[in-house]
Amino acid sequence: MTHTNISNFENDKPRQTYAAIDSMINKYRQIVNEHTYNGQSLIMEGTDNARLHLAQQVVAELENVKALFINGR
Repeated sequence: MTHTNISNFENDKPRQTYAAIDSMINKYRQIVNEHTYNGQSLIMEGTDNARLHLAQQVVAELENVKALFINGR
């Protein structure tokens, strides 16, 4: 019978969650970067504008989740 040390399992869990949050932030930040240059929007179509706006919101919300995670809330 194999016994799993619960504390080792729990220690790995937060690191995986943190990495997943960081990965999502980077993914959506890349979308923002694709549509901006030096802080200026490069938008030419309405669909690009919607995509940029949504990506900016997702980045902001994920950064809030990351801050809560770091503070243990």
